[in-house]
Amino acid sequence: RPEHYGDPAAEVRRVRESVGIIDVTPLGKIDLRGPDVPKLLNHLYTNKWMKLPIGKVRYGAMVSDDGVVMDDGVTAHLGEDHYLMTTTTSGAGRVWDWIEEWLQTFHPEWQVHATPVTTAYTSINIAGPHSRTLLSRLTDDVDLSSDAFKYMEVRTGTVAGVKNTILWRIGFTGELSYEIHVPAAYGLHVWETLLEAGKDLGVGPFGIEAQRVLRLETGHLIVGQDTDGLTKAYSAGLDWAVKLDKDDFVGKPELLWQQQNQAGPRLVAVQPVDPNVVPYEASQIIYPDGTIAGRITSSRFSPTLNRSIALAQVDSSLSSPGTLLDV
Repeated sequence: RPEHYGDPAAEVRRVRESVGIIDVTPLGKIDLRGPDVPKLLNHLYTNKWMKLPIGKVRYGAMVSDDGVVMDDGVTAHLGEDHYLMTTTTSGAGRVWDWIEEWLQTFHPEWQVHATPVTTAYTSINIAGPHSRTLLSRLTDDVDLSSDAFKYMEVRTGTVAGVKNTILWRIGFTGELSYEIHVPAAYGLHVWETLLEAGKDLGVGPFGIEAQRVLRLETGHLIVGQDTDGLTKAYSAGLDWAVKLDKDDFVGKPELLWQQQNQAGPRLVAVQPVDPNVVPYEASQIIYPDGTIAGRITSSRFSPTLNRSIALAQVDSSLSSPGTLLDV
């Protein structure tokens, strides 16, 4: 995907002030059907999935058997026994393999069909204060009002004349945003129609560099960027998404141990003392005696805040708000 379309900072401002669109087609997409899909989701995600109503979307984090964060994404309940799961771009194949391993090896009795549909849909995120206005110009069979289509909900309708478009209202940028999934053959048509219909709103495309700045301003982690092969869920700041009162799920014993021992580093937000200094990603955070206490995982200059911001993994002893770090 394009890193930028000429000026990443301008693209960030466009999303914050008007509306932008980004191609998110490479996100993994897996179609899940069958009466036992909730059992599968409840087992592979750290949070609860047995009672997700039709028309709702939920965020979920997956961990491996050792409690290390493996992937994250959102899954929508589209209809009776029908769900659509999204994964990270890099995790698309791995998560499908993971699902099939559990279905074929551990729970062959579960009635679930998992079909990878990553390339079957073009996916576009429409983000910014004017995103609802723009999308409403291209659909007349979905009520986009805030009361009828709430945050973390999903609908199916017609967008730019394309039927069976899946729309969900989620946010990675911190702004009002809608993610639409259209049959791939119509992708370019819908993309160009969005740009044409939103000219008076100041619409324009934004690339992954702007997206990374926007999500950093919002405080969203990226699996594989702010985590590594040793980062367990509590170290990634996913405490709120771990439900240890579930009977069982992949990685539960390790996460129970981590929660009881308060062990491991923590993901924290960092503001450099000098707002003009952007620390290099992977810069080491050190204790006064010079030993390593953590590292900067993400860092950018924020055009919204007009200062540098970062995320870091640090030892839990340095994770309290207000702590001064040496980078």
